[in-house]
Parts: sequence; structure tokens; C-alpha cells
Amino acid sequence: MVFENNNFMMVKRIISVGNKIKISFLISFCFVFFACYNPSKISFTNISSNYLVLSKNFNLNICSYKFDSKNCKIYYKFNSQGLFFQKDLKKNYFYSYFKVNYEIYKKSNLKQILDSSSIRFMDTIHFNNQAEIMDSFVVNMKDGEDYVLSLYLTDVNSKNNTTKYLYISCNNHFSRNNFHLVNENGVPYVKNYISHKEKFDIICSDKQIQKLYVKYIKKNFPIAEPPYILSTNPPLSFKFDSTFTIDINNGSSDLISLSKTGIYHFQTDTNQKEGLTVFRFYDDFPEITSTDQMLMPLIYITTKSEFADLKNSNNTKLAIDNFWLDKAGNPDRASELIRSYYNRVQDANRFFTSYTEGWKTDRGMAYIILGQPLNVFHSATNETWYYGPDRNMVSITLVFVKTLNPFTDNDYTLQRSIEYKDIWYNGVENWRR
Repeated sequence: MVFENNNFMMVKRIISVGNKIKISFLISFCFVFFACYNPSKISFTNISSNYLVLSKNFNLNICSYKFDSKNCKIYYKFNSQGLFFQKDLKKNYFYSYFKVNYEIYKKSNLKQILDSSSIRFMDTIHFNNQAEIMDSFVVNMKDGEDYVLSLYLTDVNSKNNTTKYLYISCNNHFSRNNFHLVNENGVPYVKNYISHKEKFDIICSDKQIQKLYVKYIKKNFPIAEPPYILSTNPPLSFKFDSTFTIDINNGSSDLISLSKTGIYHFQTDTNQKEGLTVFRFYDDFPEITSTDQMLMPLIYITTKSEFADLKNSNNTKLAIDNFWLDKAGNPDRASELIRSYYNRVQDANRFFTSYTEGWKTDRGMAYIILGQPLNVFHSATNETWYYGPDRNMVSITLVFVKTLNPFTDNDYTLQRSIEYKDIWYNGVENWRR
């Protein structure tokens, strides 16, 4: 199934191969496929390319919808600007090839692949047109298990690639995978945050559901502490500020809009923690478009007195400009520093947003100050970043532990150490000179 509207370009599905298909003429293709793509344990795959700056990144997003007891639909969307396009001079359009591979594992056994498939596409974009590509496929996932899906996107022309992991709980009917968000045109959302301008429907796999109970949480969550500070923020509170209900008819809600910022947790059973969570951040999220949004991330590279002066200034925008000009020494370099710093903030929002904006998280903090790691390895329980050669004695290693959170699968906490103090101050100083 391929979606096409004003926001998405149609792609042509060229080849579809799964490990359940056993046809002799596919042997030669499969030989080529497995020669260039070697399935391995998830923890052995370097996913550093996921955290490239957005201009060089596919910005791949995926989500799942468990629509019955045996099957789950996987949706994915990515920015076609990340593909390498060749121009057809006769027809005046650009074309590219990309390939999607996926593997399915039981969460309890990440060494054994349950199912895998490879699909190849051709994408055409006419001159000066930009688009996002969306597609979906169905996988077999029975009730009573938790799964991990690994999706591997490759640009066939440039060989660039990116990998995403999706944790899919099929143990109960309360989890987020049993719900599906679509916009007012019926196009699925693969993100979990909504602006006040967007309207959406909630689709439920259980057609007998008549109501969803919504817990609303309005809270400004704390900003990540520097990595050498051993004291951690208190555990995430699940206390809610208000509740309301929405009606469900034949498995679908009416159009919903969210006027207030905060966390909206949709449930079929309030005695459970699981449910579908939709986040409503500021209107232009994940972009940085206001003075307040420019001010707060400076807390990572300013002293307490500097930040207080910026915050209390009568003209915050001018104060921020003067801060950067003072550090840079000239307007041109100040402009470059501003562009680089806030691009990292925006990318941190795209990559690491969980129950709070991505720049406030432990991974967002590290990404903004230290940049993209050379190597990133992911497992079911943690994500490890290496600044420098993998497992080299002189490399900087950061370990982020996956935190169980009913609101999101993207919550990770840094294992802090006093040994990071010099590394942190060196990173901060690089922004200040």
C-alpha cells in the first residue's frame, strides 16, 4: 500500500522478497542481497548514520499497528532529500532507487531472526520538487509475544543507509500498538506529536471499544544535567492534571484537535499503565522559531550568571546575539555558530524526543555539545555511543540505558560518571571560542 497526496510522492515497488517465498528464479537475487546485507545481531549494527544532520539524513520514522490477533502493519516515512538522484535529461526529472530490508526478532531472543524481507523501489521527483516517501507492509506477529523489528533503508545509488528499531508489544490489548493515528485525509501519522493546527482520528483494533479515557498531564520537565553530575532527576511522575473521555464508533473516533500543550494518554482501561500517548509541544516543534526557544538550550554552554543575565534581559534576542558575537569575535563566525548550534538543537528534537523535547534529554544534551558519535550500537536494553574508534582506549564511551516508560519507547538515561567532567568542559569550550 502506498499513500499519495500533496505531501507524499508515489514510489514504484520493483521487487518484494521474503524468507517465506521459495521460488527458484529468485536464487540469484537472494545471493546478491545476502552478499551485501548480512543479517546479524542487533547489537552489532552501527546506527550512527541515524544521527547525521538533517540535511544529510533520511529522517526515517516508523510505527506499527496491531490490527488483529496475528498481524501487524508497519508504516515508515522518510525524507527523499536523503536519496541520491540522477537526472534523466530527456524527461527532465530525477530518479533514485532505494531498498528496504526488515528483520523480526522475539524480544526475548535477539539472535534468531523470525522473518525477513527485502523490497526495492524506484522513486521519481521532478526538478526542484521535494517530497517525503511513505509506504507500509504487513508482518506476522501473534498475540502473547513482544517483538523487535529492525528496518534497514539503503540508497542503492549512494550506498548510504540508516536503521531503525521498533519495539512491538503483543502481550496485551492496552498498548499503543493497538491504536493508530491518521490525519483528516486518512494518511497515517508516524510521529507521536501533534500541533494545534492538526486534526486526527484514533483507529482502534478492537471494534467493540466505545470510549477512550484520556489523562492529560501538563508539566515542564527538567533539563538534562551535565554527564558528570551523579545526582539524577526524580523518577517520572505519572500524576495527571485532568481527565476526559472521547467516543469511539466502530473502531474510530471523530476528528480530534489538541489546543493545550502537554501529554495526552489515551487508554481503554485506566487500571493499566499502557496506552496511546500523543504529545503536544509548542506549535513549530521541532523547529526553533522564537527567542524563548533559542534561549533555553543555551543553558548547556553558559555559566549560571551568564544565563541569568540572558534570561533577565529587556531585549532577549539582542542579548542572545551579543552572547554569540562575543564568543565568535566577528559577525560571520557568530552567524555560523548560531546556525550550527540550533541545527543540533532541532535535530536533537527530531532524534531524541520522548516524553519531553529531544534537546532536554540525556542523548540530546550529548548530541548538542559533542556532536554525532562515530559509532552507535543498540540493544534491547541500551544504546552505546563511541566518540572515536569503536572500543578504542582513547575513545569516549557513553552508555544510555533504556527506561521503561508507558508514554514512549524512546526514553534513555545516561550512565553518569565524574570522569566525563573534562570531556564535558572541553565540548562546552569548543562552542565558546
